[in-house]
Amino acid sequence: MNKTLSLIAAAFLFAAGPADAQKAATTAPAAAATSASAAGATTMRPGLWEITVTNQATGAESRQTIVSRYCFAAADVSDLARVLPRQREPGMKCENRDVRPQAGKASWQVACSSADGSLYGPAEVTFAVTSYAGKAELEHKRKGAKAEKVSSTLSGKWVEACK
Repeated sequence: MNKTLSLIAAAFLFAAGPADAQKAATTAPAAAATSASAAGATTMRPGLWEITVTNQATGAESRQTIVSRYCFAAADVSDLARVLPRQREPGMKCENRDVRPQAGKASWQVACSSADGSLYGPAEVTFAVTSYAGKAELEHKRKGAKAEKVSSTLSGKWVEACK
């Protein structure tokens, strides 16, 4: 597997964090450094969502796909900051910056940094009641190495009410 994909293995995760498929998430951390919550509710239906993230480094033949499930409560979907995907990288501090909410969609800048390098670039997602789709075009820079481009595609579908 490509070294960059291994480093990006954590992929995009959702602000609500992993939730047991049988339990509703009742709290979720807000996205740092944004006023996205002021933008209001998403169009997402509360409940159990299946999230798929696929990462591919430019020039790499392999792709990495991660599928997970999250339970979003009504309070989560009423606040963009709680459902907006965030990058999580081992050893890096990541945040969403410059969040620009629009009707049914949002765009932002992913910004991750560590002593050994950085990962940054634009991301966007379009929300619907029972699905969403998005993408991110990131640049991964390591000290002493050439920058690598990583493309991420994001999709989600509503599965059922949380139990």
